[in-house]
Amino acid sequence: MSWPRLAEKTTSNRAVTPFFRVFGGNPGLSGDAIRRAEGSGHHRLEMRVLSVLVPLVAGAAVFDTLWITGGPWVAAVGVLPVLFILLHLVAFFIGGGTPRAQWLRWSAILTAWSVWLCVAADGGVTRWAAYLWLGFIGLNGLGLICLGWQKLMTHPWLCTTNSRWGIWVVVHIPAAILCLTEGWLAGVGFLAGIGALWASGTFLPNSSVFGPIVSRVEGKGVLLTFDDGPDPADTPVILDLLDQHGQKAIFFVIGEKVRRFPELAREIVRRGHELGNHTMTHPVGFFWGAGSIRTRREIVACSRAIEEVTGVKPRWFRAPAGHRNWFTHPVLREEGLELMGWSKRAYDTIRSDVSGIVTSLTRGARDGDILLLHESTAIAEALASAVLEATTVLKKEGFPDAGDDQQPPSSTIK
Repeated sequence: MSWPRLAEKTTSNRAVTPFFRVFGGNPGLSGDAIRRAEGSGHHRLEMRVLSVLVPLVAGAAVFDTLWITGGPWVAAVGVLPVLFILLHLVAFFIGGGTPRAQWLRWSAILTAWSVWLCVAADGGVTRWAAYLWLGFIGLNGLGLICLGWQKLMTHPWLCTTNSRWGIWVVVHIPAAILCLTEGWLAGVGFLAGIGALWASGTFLPNSSVFGPIVSRVEGKGVLLTFDDGPDPADTPVILDLLDQHGQKAIFFVIGEKVRRFPELAREIVRRGHELGNHTMTHPVGFFWGAGSIRTRREIVACSRAIEEVTGVKPRWFRAPAGHRNWFTHPVLREEGLELMGWSKRAYDTIRSDVSGIVTSLTRGARDGDILLLHESTAIAEALASAVLEATTVLKKEGFPDAGDDQQPPSSTIK
């Protein structure tokens, strides 16, 4: 059975504006519906916003011009026909073979008018539209900052442990200056803002604040992942269940358990499944706050254990509870690992209602979802069986398609 191809979260967003590229999420339409509703390009919500905002602001500019040249009656009567003609003429003359090119051209025109109206013109009844557009441009400026930050976090010069320590030091300098010049409240407030950014990168399961994360797959069906093994009671049963359903999975294993149960680790590989790195000791309570030395020790030791026991070098890493830290990505880069999150989880380590967990995992499940389950729990066997039954039925009936908007990934699981 072939593995589904993996795609990063950022490739599943068709948006052309920086704001929706960062905050828009997945369009969530299927096949032809995407082409019909999104013009074969735009993110669904983005298209709806732009299809209202661009004509509205352009209409305000036409209304303002007609008011100045012919008065209120000319503006009221002529705004719609002139706007109709203008939209077609501008589209024809500015061109733009792609949605992104069209967005750049329209944003330049409307931003220039908005700035002129707010700065150079003497008032006008459409100033509100200029403010509205400039506010939207401001949101896109925030999106550009976020996209720039993502690029920085993956740059070879900054995705190193030493660079991360340097950034940590640098961000505290403005706080110290604010404390000395504006008082301690200003310094603490600045650090609180930095702390919010840090917390989102640490505790949000699929956050890409600190670096890229895989959270969806390409292909039919869902990808099952099992954390916290291998386990002598659960692993053999889960492997048999997977064989019965013709399903493959990724087992994110703990290095200490791989050393303790080497035959189980080898059996997982022998049956065609993949082992992922889940740290050496699974320090779920403090990995999120670990320093560079402890982070490297946990990740490197687990990879070495897997490779020495099975002869296979892992390619995927998942942090305990999904809580990364500031130094995780530099270590992953050094070790040739990629970070994997999930699409759906049901907290099966603290819940015991199998039917409720299965419902949580499979309700609304779509092609490409990554499901998170655990070994070493009281319900691991029953849950794995129920989830496999449910996903098999869904696969036969046909999952809702996650969309054809994913770009070809750089690698496939084999």
